[in-house]
Amino acid sequence: MSSLIPNFLVSKRNDPDEIRRRGLVQVLSIGLLVLSLLAFAAIVIYLVVNPDEWQQDNLLALASSVVAFIVSAGIYQLNKRFSGLASFLILLLLVIVPILSDTAEQVVNGRSLFLFTLPIAISSLILIPAASFLFALLSSIVVISLSLSIDIFPNMPAIIGFFMLALVSWLSARSLEQALNELRSINANLDKVVTERTQALAESLDRERVEAGRNQAILNSIADGVIVFDRKWNATMANPAIKSMLDIPIELISGKNFSEIIEHPRLQPRSRGLLYAMMEHETQPIGFRIEWGGKTLSVSAAQVYNSRNENIGTVTVFRDFTREAEVEKLKSTFVAIVSHELRTPLNAILGYAEMFKESIYGPMNEKQVNMAERIMKNTQRLLGLINDLLDQAQMEAGKLTIKMAPLRPAELLEGLHSVMDKTASDKGLALTSEIEDSLPETLNGDIARLQQILVNLVNNAVKFTDKGSVNVRLLYISHNRWGIEVTDTGHGIPEAEIPHIFETFRQVEGMTTRVHGGFGLGLSIVKQLVSLMSGDIKVRSKIDVGTTFIINLPLVVTEINERDRRTS
Repeated sequence: MSSLIPNFLVSKRNDPDEIRRRGLVQVLSIGLLVLSLLAFAAIVIYLVVNPDEWQQDNLLALASSVVAFIVSAGIYQLNKRFSGLASFLILLLLVIVPILSDTAEQVVNGRSLFLFTLPIAISSLILIPAASFLFALLSSIVVISLSLSIDIFPNMPAIIGFFMLALVSWLSARSLEQALNELRSINANLDKVVTERTQALAESLDRERVEAGRNQAILNSIADGVIVFDRKWNATMANPAIKSMLDIPIELISGKNFSEIIEHPRLQPRSRGLLYAMMEHETQPIGFRIEWGGKTLSVSAAQVYNSRNENIGTVTVFRDFTREAEVEKLKSTFVAIVSHELRTPLNAILGYAEMFKESIYGPMNEKQVNMAERIMKNTQRLLGLINDLLDQAQMEAGKLTIKMAPLRPAELLEGLHSVMDKTASDKGLALTSEIEDSLPETLNGDIARLQQILVNLVNNAVKFTDKGSVNVRLLYISHNRWGIEVTDTGHGIPEAEIPHIFETFRQVEGMTTRVHGGFGLGLSIVKQLVSLMSGDIKVRSKIDVGTTFIINLPLVVTEINERDRRTS
């Protein structure tokens, strides 16, 4: 029999899309059964209460409910074997029922017209996405035929609406199927990885069961904490490392259910929720972190199968990440202390060099003055690097704060020129700046950190520009955003390097970088300062043309500005 039915109407038992559609058809057929019964009962009650209403329309509706019930029952049974055919029949039923249950005028222009939208919308879900156009066409033919039969012009807005609904249904169903296919592909890859890893664990456990003593020896030698659970999440085995990691004796772990361990008071509430989710839903993520008392632990788990592919439990591995966190903290503290201690002698060197340059201790010849200037220049460069290290350490420790206060954009540019004009002119570059007229004269911000951002960006631009100019522009973006734009005519940044230029200690490879040196902290600090100010930074660059950095910041207008605007 199946050979007489088109392929798209025949069920494919193992096809997940067919399984999904079969379930939808089952729900629809049951719903139609219930609705047809309710309709039959309602019509019968109405006719009993109103015996004078035994008219053709009511009798037609009564017969339609009976037919709908019988057909729905047949479709329910047919769906078990031929879900595609059952889907097609139930859609035909939804097209036919409005025709039989109401007058032609009400079907084409009245209360029953909306019923034709049901098969159009549903067809893309229980057949194929393009089926919505088929039923839009079928519904249109029915409406046109009925209209002509009663000598009225077809309802063209409704027909156009049918095809618009078909288009939307087709797009939605196609997107759903694409998403489901992608999800299945991802799940297949994940299943493959999990299968490979769990198979390896299963083989290992089989060997260890034969040699129980060796199994325990291996577990005892593992530095990470390991707990083996059976299918009911009762701990069957644990190694000594878990004792020091969780501060719980092994005898209080072995034989206990995982839920009892999860309820330990040292476990943070959020971490408890993660472990319960893993236990209740039997999900074994590759790894996640939990907070246990003052420790940070990494948890990974995997289901274990024996040689007969039977699930025999779960292995969980706990790794202590606390030391790594402490080392990061010590590193930041060390950098901060060393950087701070270096500033004192460097400031002294800078001061003495300035005294020599100014001939405080006697006349200086031109060569000696040049040497003093070199000492000052390199000392200032070292101080800049140390300041960058201090800022980086503060940001990593979360101690750097932004201090908001009223400031004038013009002050930012004045401070920038006082610091960078000489550096730019020494390279023969023009350093220009401008402020958009629409930018408020006063706004809120951290002038010191904004100055640091500008100096870092302009210094970078001057460093990597051999000829041309560097331009700084302060601009008004919208009613709640303002921006900083720094443009140069330098070497440019390779496109492959742009995503990495804001990383700590990252520098673009090349001769220019080696000549000018640096730690690669400037742009990283700029990025982090902008983020602390709730802004963002973007970069556009073209080799041998130049680079533009654009910073977008929240615009907070001060009360002074508001008063000035009101008085004006």
